[in-house]
Amino acid sequence: MGHEFIEQLLDRYFEGETSLAEEQQLREFFQQTEVPEHLLAYQPLFRYFEEEQARKALGDDFDQKLFHQLMVQPRETPIRRLRLQSWALRAAAIVVLGIGLGWLLFPTAPTPPQTAGIDWSKYEVQDPQEAFRITEAALLKASGELNRGASTAARQMKSLGEMGKFFK
Repeated sequence: MGHEFIEQLLDRYFEGETSLAEEQQLREFFQQTEVPEHLLAYQPLFRYFEEEQARKALGDDFDQKLFHQLMVQPRETPIRRLRLQSWALRAAAIVVLGIGLGWLLFPTAPTPPQTAGIDWSKYEVQDPQEAFRITEAALLKASGELNRGASTAARQMKSLGEMGKFFK
């Protein structure tokens, strides 16, 4: 075989246009010991294909083993029974999620107080002397409450000061 013919076959081989007989010719050519130097790079490729075919890594009974494994019925997995506690926890989680989603999706708006039906005009004071007396009473009450709050605060500060002696 001429080297030009082999080079043409190699070009067609890498284009995927060779027949099986032509590929066999290429394998036989590269099995030779004397291969031109510019074609030596392809020799390991074709030798590898030949060695792998001769090795038969799968064996003759590969098809039977594979068919047997595919036809074997799968084992049934055991059914796990869940305890009552796990069911209760799951149910509680679902209830909490439902309440939370309901609260987020349907927020309740505060209802305004119903004040439209009250007639406040009858509670208004018409006499200036009466208004002064009511205001004076309200201010005296506020003053008394403030004085009581101030004395309570003074007592509490005094007791805090006494407690501070223990931390010095």
